[in-house]
Amino acid sequence: MNIEATEKKLREASFFLKKMIDHEQMAFEDKEPFDFYLSAFLNAGRTVDYRLRHGQKEIYETWRIDWDAALSQAQQGLIKFMVDDRNVEVHRGGSSRTVTTENRELGPGVHKLASGANEVFGLPGWSAFIPTAAYYFTINGTERKVTEACEEYLGLLKQMVAKFKADHA
Repeated sequence: MNIEATEKKLREASFFLKKMIDHEQMAFEDKEPFDFYLSAFLNAGRTVDYRLRHGQKEIYETWRIDWDAALSQAQQGLIKFMVDDRNVEVHRGGSSRTVTTENRELGPGVHKLASGANEVFGLPGWSAFIPTAAYYFTINGTERKVTEACEEYLGLLKQMVAKFKADHA
């Protein structure tokens, strides 16, 4: 079993999730890099299952059925959504994510954003608002922040690999 290659894909997915989180903190930035990071994250995440499935054919599929059965319905739904969204991303030209603009509130003081530092002047209790992009999935009828859903999905993938490794050491 080449579990190291599978674990490397987990680290790759973590890398791209961090890039998405960092990009969310930027104001006035191009939205396209977020899409690049999301695409890379979805592909790395999908490859985790692929490597186990094809590297451990004789034991993985049966093991995976049992592992899936132990998950909650919401967890199973999240995994299915991410696999499906990866397929949409790769085969139909883009993730199903939506983009909106949200106003981030900044009170008086210096605020460090990934796109630079902004200083807000004003009376106590006064705030400025800065427009930032916000990325959402609609999963089973519920709107979820992309980075939060991806973080939960990555956590499930890490649990899956750790359990498979422990069960087949």
